[in-house]
Amino acid sequence: MSYRKSYNRYHGDGGFDTTGRWRSEAWHMDGSANDEGWHYRWCDYCSAKTEHGRGSGCVDCENRATEAAHRRRKATKNPAKEDRRFVLNAYEKSVGSLPTFLASLKEQNETRALSPKQVAIGAKVLSKHIDSGTLKTFWSGDRWKR
Repeated sequence: MSYRKSYNRYHGDGGFDTTGRWRSEAWHMDGSANDEGWHYRWCDYCSAKTEHGRGSGCVDCENRATEAAHRRRKATKNPAKEDRRFVLNAYEKSVGSLPTFLASLKEQNETRALSPKQVAIGAKVLSKHIDSGTLKTFWSGDRWKR
């Protein structure tokens, strides 16, 4: 069984160019430029001729949609929620029950993001029972900041 893609005329999209050589659909789409599928086309949303990716829409519109989704996600979601839940559950398994402060942090974590001060104090309390690598990775939330 071959791992290489077959470029004969029975597989995939594309066709032969004027010299008789097989070319991919991307080659024909972008007028033999070497950018493999990036081409300019009219965008009804932008009302302008903009760059499009092969099999996708307008690059500018997709960038705007991605940024808007990122802003919504950042404003409404607690990105470290599941990670902090994991740490608190690990604490419960090792110790038994949560102290009142950690119980209140667990409740707040389910509804909103914790403040930096709450995270710092929670890390101090948890550091006696959870290893520092786990706290650094999952509790601090640094990997979610961008």
